[in-house]
Amino acid sequence: MFCLIVLLQSSLLAQSTDHESFPASAYTSQIEGSLYKGFIMMHDEKIGHLIKSHPQGFRISYIRNTYGAKYWEQAYGYPDLGISFSYQNYLNPILGKSLAIVPFLNLYLYRGKISSLSGSLGTGLAYHTNPHDQKNNNSNLALGSSFSAALYIALKYQVSITNDLSAGMFVHMDHYSNGAIRKPNSGINLIQTGASFSFNFQKQGHQFQKWPKKTLTNKKFYLTLLPSISFKEVGRGGGVIHPSYNLNVSINHPLSWFHTINFGVDGFYDIALKKWIEEDTPGNTTDFKSAAITLGHQLMIGKISFLTQLGYHVYRPYTGLYSDFYQRYGLRIHLHPHIAVSGSLKTYLGKAEHVEWGLLFRL
Repeated sequence: MFCLIVLLQSSLLAQSTDHESFPASAYTSQIEGSLYKGFIMMHDEKIGHLIKSHPQGFRISYIRNTYGAKYWEQAYGYPDLGISFSYQNYLNPILGKSLAIVPFLNLYLYRGKISSLSGSLGTGLAYHTNPHDQKNNNSNLALGSSFSAALYIALKYQVSITNDLSAGMFVHMDHYSNGAIRKPNSGINLIQTGASFSFNFQKQGHQFQKWPKKTLTNKKFYLTLLPSISFKEVGRGGGVIHPSYNLNVSINHPLSWFHTINFGVDGFYDIALKKWIEEDTPGNTTDFKSAAITLGHQLMIGKISFLTQLGYHVYRPYTGLYSDFYQRYGLRIHLHPHIAVSGSLKTYLGKAEHVEWGLLFRL
């Protein structure tokens, strides 16, 4: 996971030059500091005993402002790209503290002369100081491991005080979950609000570049293969971690430079599920393998793409844990026109099954 986040950071902050682009000097940067306070959402009754404080923390971010050096920057309204370090104090000895590194994308909903309204989305890696422990901290049912994925969503209103200094107010949600690698895995959702101050470097005098509209001429269908692996703990906490193997084969159809739809099939060889069946019901010989059909959408932003996908199991003999429908949310970093690194979360309406790591091959 750390390797994927490093690749994402380098892709966001140092996108390679397109065959048509303006000089790299068209970018400027900011340093931003934020303070916030909020509450833990009650998304699962199991964590009700943990919701007795108002967590607080801070975030320090490095932000790169775009001005259309590449065509996709103009198409998305000249977004900001950044990476942040955050500190979260739950003010609860059971939960402890969380530290996170999160690359993010900042999209502008409104941009005026002195004020702006923007939305941010980021995903990264978090470290938790006091995770669940069967002997010493078995009341922490929200954070099952020291490391987990981190998801960040925010809405911010910002006002320029001077040419170099800006102040803002924001509300954001932070989500931490290990994707069922370790149990328990209820995860934790925080809603927080606060204030931010940012210092801009060399922002004065930069102009937004304008590109002529591009039309995608090659809309041919193409095939992709995505073998992946995931890891899950068997049992209800403190069990053994086993792998699960998946192969997705998809037919893809580009609609534009930025949107592609796909239809495919999933095949799962879930050793973790096999062990679960054996331990939960000794002598049960129900097949642990499964297959599904998928329908999805891929959003391209430079060399990064975001996947949303709906799946339906057409073969799944063992039905004791999840429903037939599932969702997949993924991030892909394209290293080559025919190869991409992929990380995705397979979930059932908010109930995470596992995180999948793989290599995508375009044929």
